[in-house]
This record gives sequence, structure tokens and C-alpha cells, in this order.
Amino acid sequence: MALSRPSVAVLALTAIAALTLLAGNQSYITLPNSTRRLMAVRSEFLSSEKPEVGEATRSQPVVYEISTRPWLYSLAQSGVAPKCGDYVCLKDVPDSVWQKFKDEKADVVWLMGLWELGQIALKEDKERYQDWRGDLPDITPDDVIGSPYSIIDYTVNPDIGNDDDLAQVRSKLNSMGIKLMVDFVPNHAAKDSKWLAGHTDIFLARPQNDNSPSQWWEQYGDKMLAHGRSPWPSDLWADTFQLNYWSPDTVTFMTQLLETLASKSDLIRCDMAMLALNDVWQRAWGNVMNEAGFQRPSEEFWHHAISNAKSKYPDVEFMAEAYNYGISKTPEKELLVQLGFDYVYDKVVLDNLESGHLDNTRNYIASMSQDKFMHTMHFVENHDEPRSAAALGGPEQAFAGAVVAQTLPGARLFFMGEYDGFKSKLVVQLRRASKEPLNPDLHAKYDKLLDILSDDVFHKGTWTYLPLPSDSWRLIAYKWTLGSSKRLVVVNFSDQQGWGNVQLSDAEGAGNIDITELLTGVKYQRSAPDLRSSGLTCGVDPWSAQIFEY
Repeated sequence: MALSRPSVAVLALTAIAALTLLAGNQSYITLPNSTRRLMAVRSEFLSSEKPEVGEATRSQPVVYEISTRPWLYSLAQSGVAPKCGDYVCLKDVPDSVWQKFKDEKADVVWLMGLWELGQIALKEDKERYQDWRGDLPDITPDDVIGSPYSIIDYTVNPDIGNDDDLAQVRSKLNSMGIKLMVDFVPNHAAKDSKWLAGHTDIFLARPQNDNSPSQWWEQYGDKMLAHGRSPWPSDLWADTFQLNYWSPDTVTFMTQLLETLASKSDLIRCDMAMLALNDVWQRAWGNVMNEAGFQRPSEEFWHHAISNAKSKYPDVEFMAEAYNYGISKTPEKELLVQLGFDYVYDKVVLDNLESGHLDNTRNYIASMSQDKFMHTMHFVENHDEPRSAAALGGPEQAFAGAVVAQTLPGARLFFMGEYDGFKSKLVVQLRRASKEPLNPDLHAKYDKLLDILSDDVFHKGTWTYLPLPSDSWRLIAYKWTLGSSKRLVVVNFSDQQGWGNVQLSDAEGAGNIDITELLTGVKYQRSAPDLRSSGLTCGVDPWSAQIFEY
């Protein structure tokens, strides 16, 4: 959801190439600029079986996020026949487009912004379209399509199709071995939500004698209803009405709604999920609850709702957009995992990359266990964040940042346009961003990274952080192992070349073994005893990375 967040980062790493040197008894790998031109272009992870087409996606998936209406608009602009006004209908997306997601190793496609929106928020957004001229200099009112998070009902937006079309798309994706993820916005609904007609009581109404800020409230019929908000004053969503999570009627209604979404999808991404936690809710609305006579529930909403959904749809998975507020007794993200979420956002990696302090990234990664990382989702951009090519200093830096974020344990999130290094933000209320050229060379590098990540070792293997000597402070290293399959990731996220010895205690054999740098395909041999003792000595260029198979 678009709102104020903890700051994003400005740092990077670039995954490029490798040449080899042999000096004395040590194995050297360095990355001269010339080699870059060689580049053309919960704990069930121990299983080694590959999923068959249509089966549940393996753990730690690659998730590809699509801003649905802008995407369908862009397809129409590219020449696909638009049969839904200015959009290509969801059901008319060519098979070749879906196949491309499969070719790019997506395990999950997230169709963000599917649901039906109201006219009130759209009208308000169109009236303020000039606010987005900085993002889209040639903007017109027609470019404004409304926030996908101001929802009136969880049916497919009629501008692009209907629920039958979505079922058809899901079936097609599942037949390709791809799962479908959709949005659930638990905190609020649009001010012209269809639920207001028969379920007004699920919304938060202002009690008599309440003295909270007047901007929190808006008249609706004979009631004053609250706008959606978080505990922080800056987070007030005036285009929405707040749902009341201390009302048993709301809990019942939203639980049933979540079950309905589980019947339509394979994964559900829950927007700002921590806002429904009892401690967070009490911080935001505690005084109003007391005045209205509502009692704190004995059970967390998410435990109740997820348990009910999974009892009927056991394969459905839940992803939480969440941030630690420091309000709940157990940190919010950890609590959400305990309550049943399969994955929660981990924006800390991105924040640390942007901080510019190498120790921040290294220390955070070193402090995390695989068990904790396994339930997180990493990214360097999404629909809320600035484009990584802009935030991290350029397309090369953005790619390097993606190597860091996406080779850690957990789900891996990519956003449309990321592979081509787009810099212009696609505002969620708009149907397009500023036009930018495609970048085939950068896209080819992402293709290589995605191919590397598709190996089972990154989904079912054991991840181990590898501490390096203090004189190797520019480098960070970790490895993945699954049986005889082994991968080493070494990154230099600084502005000067870094060197270091990476000890590989599991290098097997008494003589030389084959090693391949996977980002370039360069192959060479090294002494296994040397790798176990003195280690693999790596010289890594600024903002670069190496991924080795050994």
C-alpha cells in the first residue's frame, strides 16, 4: 500500500564475471572489466523432489508482481487487441505472455490490483492528478485509474474482466506450474464499498462524546465512520473507511471473505497485515474502543482467519506486508508468522543496502538464521518502493542489489519493469509511467540470475553464512548446499575492489575439482585440499558478485 515507510536504501552490488589466476598454492578469482563483455546477455526444504506441473510450488518461491491494469493497458499499447475499453481483457492475454513468465522462472505471479474499485476515490484522485506530474510529466486526467487498495468488493474489476476470467487465468497458470497470488486489504474498504449497504456494523463508527481528531471521521448516513489509518498520524487514508477488528461481526465477515479469496487463488498477500494485531489495534484505536464498549478479543484475528481458510483450502499460502512497529510484545513480523503466515516482508535488507554502511548489511545477514529468513520475502523494489535503478544508483547497482536480496533464504519478489532497469515510478493510481526503453543486456543478466535461482539448492538446500577475516571487510559470503549440489555467493558491495579468502570446508576430494562461475559460465579447476584449508581467494570488482558451483 502506498504510504510513508521506513527509508529505502542507496547501495548496490553487481553480479558480473570471473577470470582465474593461479598464484602459488592459492586459488585466485578476479573480475577484470573485459570479462564483463563475456556475458551475453517451514522447514521442508530438505526434500529433493521437483514439483510436477500443477503441484504446489516449492518453498522460497520466485514471485513476479504485475500491476494488473497498467500491464493490461501496456499490452494494448503494444498491439494486443483491447476488448475491454483501453485494456486488454484479462482472459485475452496471449499464451505467449504467460509463457514468458514461466520461461523467466516465476513460481508465483502476483496480479496486484485485480479488484473492483469505487467512484468516490477515483473522482478524488482525478481532481488531484496534477500531484503526480513529477512522476509522469505528460499526465492527463485519463491516466488516473484509482488506487487498487480502495476496494469496494473482491470481484474482478469489470474494466478488465470478471471472476470467470480470473478462474481461467489461474487454471492456465497452474497448468504451467505457476501459482496465482492476489491481494487482501484487511484494514479498510472504499468509502462506497458494497458492504456498506448491508454490513455497516463491520465499520468503525464514532462513539458519542469521542474527542479524537475530526479528520479521522466522515459522515455516512446517520453515522460518523472512521477513515482507515495506522497508529502513526501520517498514515491516514481518507479515501477509505476503517474496519473494526474488535467487533465479532467484523471478524466473522472478514474471515468468510478470506475463505472466499482462498477459493480463488493459491497465495494471498495481506496488505499492512500488522494493523489487525490486537496490540497494534489497541495503540491506534484503544480509546475509541473503550468509549464504544468493545473488548479486546481473546484471539488474534489472523490466527482465527488463517486457520479457518487453511482448514478448507490447506494448500493456500499467506504473505504479509508487515513492518515492525515495536508495539506488540512479540515483534510484529515474528508474531504474524506464529499466527500462520508463510512469509512476511523483510524490507531490512533493502534498507541496509541503501544505508551505504557495509557493516549494516553484513551484520544483519550474519545475525539471521535460516529458520528466520525462511519465512521472509526479500525485494529491492515493488509497487510501493522507488524503482531500484533510481534508488540504488543505476541499473547495474540495482541488479547487484537484487543478487544480494534474492540469494538469501526466503521468498524472492521481483516487480514488472525491474528486469529492464526502469527508473520512473509507476504510481499505483495511474495506468502508466513515463516511457523508457527496454534494456536487453540487463534483462539477459536477470535471466541468468533467475536461471541460477531456479535450482533446487536455493529452494530446498541449507544456507550457511561464512564469516571472513577483518581484512576482507568489503566482501560478504554465504553458501547453499543440497546433497552434492553446492553454491557459493560472494559479493562486494563497495566502491573499490575487494579481496578475501573464502574457506570451503565441504570441498570434496584429494585433487583438483571443477568450479564454475555461474553468472558468466567461466569454468576452471582448483585444489580441493587448498579450498578446505586456505580457501578460495576471490578478487571482486566494485559493486560485483560471484556465484560459484563447486
